[in-house]
Amino acid sequence: MLINVPPDQPVRAPWEETPSMTNVLITGAGGFLGRRLARVIAAGAPLPGTDGGKGPASRLELVDLTAPEPPAGAAMPVACTAADLADPATAAALGARGADIVFHLAASLTLDAERAPDAAWAVNVEAPRRMAEAATGHPRFIFTSSIAVFGGDLPPETSDDLRPMPATGYGTHKAIAELMLADLSRRGRIDGRSLRLPIVVTRPGAPTPAVSDRIAALIREPLAGRDVVSPLPPETLVPLASAGAVVRALLRLVAVTEDDLPPGRVLNLPALTVTIGEIAAAVKARGATGGIGFAPEADLAHIVQGWPQHFVSARAEPLGIRPDASLDALIADHLRHEGAGHVGS
Repeated sequence: MLINVPPDQPVRAPWEETPSMTNVLITGAGGFLGRRLARVIAAGAPLPGTDGGKGPASRLELVDLTAPEPPAGAAMPVACTAADLADPATAAALGARGADIVFHLAASLTLDAERAPDAAWAVNVEAPRRMAEAATGHPRFIFTSSIAVFGGDLPPETSDDLRPMPATGYGTHKAIAELMLADLSRRGRIDGRSLRLPIVVTRPGAPTPAVSDRIAALIREPLAGRDVVSPLPPETLVPLASAGAVVRALLRLVAVTEDDLPPGRVLNLPALTVTIGEIAAAVKARGATGGIGFAPEADLAHIVQGWPQHFVSARAEPLGIRPDASLDALIADHLRHEGAGHVGS
């Protein structure tokens, strides 16, 4: 079921007049994380229901600027909606849908936030605020925050309790949204939960200038038989998570009771920390036919070096939220789900 919504018209869900056990809304559903999450939920992943039990979603709505493609073989009705969350009325209308669970993945990323800060603010801060304030029924509101909330002079390990000190507009937006959603939870509007993501790999498709994709390309391109140039030197440490690890963590976080949530309702997704050189060796061991060269870029290296290198969480493990087991497992996740036709798939 596809619903294309003009920007000047409020969006409406197909189930608004049909109460059901668990209605799920995913924003940013056209991105590679959103698609992975949507596929898992559409296949019947157990979710907490309004009756206190667990079971598959009753309805699923996927939202992005362009209507996402519905997952094949979904076990429930799926609506795919084109909507601009920067539009205040649209964001508020989405929040008022009556969804029982919201996964808010939509965001304007680092480079876009630096180039167009006002537009990024509308997406990264105002959209979740309007959605949460318009929400009904105290939904579980799962927000993907970022490692970018941390910056400055960092300790060897960055834990949940370290004070955020973002060094970019994007990180600032994420830190503000974390606090805002925690406060709206205190006021009883939503049941907010924020998960800070490290560098997530590996997005399929053509390369983009996003910082995270410049790193992800070191996995994707050689495995597809294409040469790539690393903008970071081989000894650079990077904290990574596969899309599969993120999806598992989001589903664990939504299942946790409010009593078991950490202070501030936010935690880090523990990362697997490796060097750029180790990535190059791992993809070569997987039989990659594309090569990796090195031409460090000072501006990008400055951004990455300002992020945590060892991203940890003492609170994640008891909740069943874990990092990827190894670099090989992280690469295998990409090949299994996004790398059809690549070496080793």
